[in-house]
Amino acid sequence: MKKLQLILIVLLLSSCGQIQRIMDGTETLPAKMDSMAESTAYVKEGVRKQKQAEALKMCKEEAVRANLVPIPLDMLACSRTLAESLTANETLLFFKNYLIKITKQQSADSFPVRDEETFQHDRIADFYMLELIAGFLPDATVAEIIKTESNQGAYQEIMFAILKLRVDFNSDMMLVMGVMGLNPNEVDENGDYKVLDPTSKLNTLGKIEKAMEYNEKVQLICNLDFAKKIDLQIEGFGLKPLDKEKAKKNWQLILKRAESDYAAQSLQSDPKANAEQVKQYAEKYDKLIATLKQKAQ
Repeated sequence: MKKLQLILIVLLLSSCGQIQRIMDGTETLPAKMDSMAESTAYVKEGVRKQKQAEALKMCKEEAVRANLVPIPLDMLACSRTLAESLTANETLLFFKNYLIKITKQQSADSFPVRDEETFQHDRIADFYMLELIAGFLPDATVAEIIKTESNQGAYQEIMFAILKLRVDFNSDMMLVMGVMGLNPNEVDENGDYKVLDPTSKLNTLGKIEKAMEYNEKVQLICNLDFAKKIDLQIEGFGLKPLDKEKAKKNWQLILKRAESDYAAQSLQSDPKANAEQVKQYAEKYDKLIATLKQKAQ
């Protein structure tokens, strides 16, 4: 026992001495630690680049691009992966290159090996890819783009295009069409959006919250000081300028639908548990409605 204690004391004194020498600067930490950190960063960057390449390749596959209307559902996953793997600067350069391609190359005349129909389909698919990426960009990436480009940046026009596409994605594609089942491009005699899917209702708290989440992103852009400059025009695409009141109109629509569609219902089979849960749902719903009324003013 005494021998074991003696060994532990010697080891402790030895390690303490090494730590003290490191603190004094007479002994340095192993260079391997720096090398390992660099290697880890290199591998991480390689994985990010590989993820980009694979996502872009999938976005360009013919099968993924086959059905674009009313929503390019098959492109959602790969576009999201690509958006989440791009840095702010990479995003700007990516959009610059593809917007040049879409706006400058408007026909297949200079591409004799491709027929006009296929060329125009790919052009539209590239546009949808950009809209999906703009919509799926992380909030932090968008904030960085706004910070750098709104301050006399080199890619202000590209920033305007990204923000316009982000509004169209979150408002028209995800909120109006995706959550509410309405067609943002057609209105009836009363000025209301025509119905695409009559079964789409704001009948759960989760759907109401999801609708609000999408419109928060729209409102952030509509509230920017330079919102009136946000636009994207491509010949033949019929794009509308940004409506600064879009977020407010959406709040009013969400409120109207939430008030008409929602009913607090529980899936609990036990009557007591059911009643308690319905009460909780109703209380949360009332808070959401109060928030919507405030935003819709």
